[in-house]
Amino acid sequence: MTRAFIDHFPGNEVAADALERGSLRRTLEAMRACAGLSRRDNTDINLLSAVLEREREREILGTFTVFDGRNEPDIGAVGEVREMLDLTDRGQAIDACVRSLRRIAHIRSICRARIDAEKVLLGR
Repeated sequence: MTRAFIDHFPGNEVAADALERGSLRRTLEAMRACAGLSRRDNTDINLLSAVLEREREREILGTFTVFDGRNEPDIGAVGEVREMLDLTDRGQAIDACVRSLRRIAHIRSICRARIDAEKVLLGR
């Protein structure tokens, strides 16, 4: 999943100076080399998230509200109203990258917990 994310990362579309572009390239190369599992922290994910969220902010057209729930005949509407971002097509693609990155971070945390538990159980 990490390698697929890296292959589809919109690196050429990100507005960045030469230093930030080099930092992004090095971060992506390190993630590709180890599938993102060698690090004990999320500095690489935090860097990529910050860049993607900055780019997504530039693609916001406005907001709209969405009701997430159901209509119960006895009591009425049950659920919540959420405010959603109205994004351009590019913004939606960037938002998909942000969601993928969050999934990677979640999977990483599960893998780390499993590895740590295994070390404890094996007495290492």
